[in-house]
Amino acid sequence: MTHTLPSPSSLAQQFVLDPDVVYLNHGSFGACPRAVLDAQSAHRERIERDAMRFYIYDLWGDIDRSRSALGGLINADAEDLVFVSNATSGVANVIANIDLRPGDQVITTRFEYPACNNNLRRACEQAGAELVVVDLPWNPIDEESVLSAIMDRVTDRTRLVMFSLITSATAIRMPAERLINELHERGVETLLDAAHGPGCVPMDIKAWNPTYCTGNAHKWLCSAKGCAFLYVHKDKQDGFRPVILSNDAYDMEPAIARSDRSAFNHEFDYMGTDDRTPMLVVADAVETLGSFSEGGIAELMRRNLAMCLEARDLLCDAMGTAPMVPDSMLGPLATIEVPAPGMDPRTLRERLMEEFRIEAMIVPNPGGDTPMIRVSPQVYNSIEQYRYCADAIRSIIGLS
Repeated sequence: MTHTLPSPSSLAQQFVLDPDVVYLNHGSFGACPRAVLDAQSAHRERIERDAMRFYIYDLWGDIDRSRSALGGLINADAEDLVFVSNATSGVANVIANIDLRPGDQVITTRFEYPACNNNLRRACEQAGAELVVVDLPWNPIDEESVLSAIMDRVTDRTRLVMFSLITSATAIRMPAERLINELHERGVETLLDAAHGPGCVPMDIKAWNPTYCTGNAHKWLCSAKGCAFLYVHKDKQDGFRPVILSNDAYDMEPAIARSDRSAFNHEFDYMGTDDRTPMLVVADAVETLGSFSEGGIAELMRRNLAMCLEARDLLCDAMGTAPMVPDSMLGPLATIEVPAPGMDPRTLRERLMEEFRIEAMIVPNPGGDTPMIRVSPQVYNSIEQYRYCADAIRSIIGLS
């Protein structure tokens, strides 16, 4: 069956998205603008012209350029930020630097990203520590229920609590600042997983004051795949080392004198020969995304949130269901229940692509046996695409 696909927004021409696909899943892997890909190609060609000069001399200043651009966006001191390949890598590096011991307790929640929880689980198993997975409430949910569910599990053995800024599958914007404050009052370190962070919602690292924070650049910041930031509080940087140690690991004094930066920055900035261009284009992504609107990235974040709420309400009306998360706990992502009991989420996702050329994120409902669709609009999307999606789902599940 052939369908007339709805038009995306005018900004879609800035991306390399397939015009024969209605792409409604920015939240999973992001999408990179042409200008950022061009900048990455230019960086890569410059490296190949003289790799020796780049890795020995030019790398440091180029990394600092991106570090400064990102720090300005999330209100963090640039020297407190390093780059890793993705947010899960950021989590793994934090865990590797915490000296867990038998009897220690680490807390996470059932809505955290599975890979991050897996890394916590392995570390606890190896150390003989206890991993507590909090059964967060779901539908209805509010800030107080989240706070009490987590804080009620904190004990004098709790070393670390990991939670998301915005949960991945369920799209809950957690009360991050309140949680961090209450946990710090109890003497507990915090690891904020802001995979959906930079360019997604306003971030203020200095005000929030987490112990650790990591977040992807390839998602809402629309940078190249393979880059995330890791923030480590100044008090924790001494002795904080990457999982992969490079040549200078046991001869740091001359190394940091040569690169003119802290040991923390030096060790993460250079871990051997790999592709650093995803890190270099973070600054280009900040510049490019900011150019899409007179109000810069702040205006785009407001626009994406507004479209998310509009798309959520449109889909809820079409499905005959109610919003699952209050507006106050949403960023530009939301989940909507699809009234098709027993339908496998993968089946719905594949039929949307095969029959309607829609790429959408379909996830299980943690409160029942129905699938949910997660909306995550970016600047290239239009509300007409979500109307088309609503009609497609109704057709698939047999709603008249």
